[in-house]
Amino acid sequence: MDNQEIQNEEIEINLAELFQVLKEHLHIIIISTLICAILVGAFTIFFVKKQYASTARIFPKPEVNEGVVDYSQINSNNSMTKNYVALLGGNNIQSKVAKELNVDTNVSSALSISNETDTQIISISATTTDPQLSKKIVDTTVNVFTNEVKETLNINNITTVDDARLQTSPVSPSVPKNIVIGGLVGAILSIGIIFIRFMLDNRLHTKEDVEKYLEIPNLGVIPYFED
Repeated sequence: MDNQEIQNEEIEINLAELFQVLKEHLHIIIISTLICAILVGAFTIFFVKKQYASTARIFPKPEVNEGVVDYSQINSNNSMTKNYVALLGGNNIQSKVAKELNVDTNVSSALSISNETDTQIISISATTTDPQLSKKIVDTTVNVFTNEVKETLNINNITTVDDARLQTSPVSPSVPKNIVIGGLVGAILSIGIIFIRFMLDNRLHTKEDVEKYLEIPNLGVIPYFED
């Protein structure tokens, strides 16, 4: 038997012993998983603030002349969509929104502006700890933006296709998700501790260990009696 075969045999034996140790400590792993899951779930429910989102969608409507769509207007809208997104995310619009609402909330951190893929539709979302405030930020942003482009760029074709709604269900945190994550962390930590203890344990526990590692025959075992 060459060195490679000996190493492979030792690895197989060590893995078998490791799985046996994990099996013996399965109750500890389960308890650790449950405890961490419960702690993370309780922390999420009682200490993590709930976030509420509200979303509106606007659309630069193409002009229609005598029932015919102006395709040059469509092309112009396509090229302007990115500019609209940039304007909505700029300090000018957001500072006016904050001033009109008279809020200390950082509007830029609450707002999320995006252009839906392969469309000219722009989504305006706000996420805060107050569902009413989220809706107000979105509504005010749409109004301020519409008035701003009308006054400064003489653009009158911005229309709202979806109004912001008051959402009473939080978008975060996800209690089930956090519970699962907490359980996984508890399981990994307990398995890691057991694994480290197993790797650092160089004691001889059985007569088979004596014969295996010391390569000497076992002549007898001294029994252990508890007092």
